[in-house]
Amino acid sequence: MKKALKCWEIKKCDCAVKATCDVYNEEMNALKPDPSVVNCWDYLECPESKRNLCEAYIERQGQECWKLTSTRCNDNEILEFNEKMRLCRKCGFFNKHANRHI
Repeated sequence: MKKALKCWEIKKCDCAVKATCDVYNEEMNALKPDPSVVNCWDYLECPESKRNLCEAYIERQGQECWKLTSTRCNDNEILEFNEKMRLCRKCGFFNKHANRHI
């Protein structure tokens, strides 16, 4: 699956331009991790070999892994969102942390 490019990636903006861009800054602030929450790969004690194949690890979205498909939960790549959510509802990490975004 190909990752969608952000406008600053398409335009190849340098750091000075990004620093003055409201869209870029809002997105970067939204991506800042909550220091009180561990990442899913740490919570679930995923081995490095599994992490390196997991979309949550690759995209650094370990605090909201349930929002992504192509994660490596239960040693399988999960591509279908409905299947993903079925497994997430049984996951201790999801049940502990997902409610902070509701």
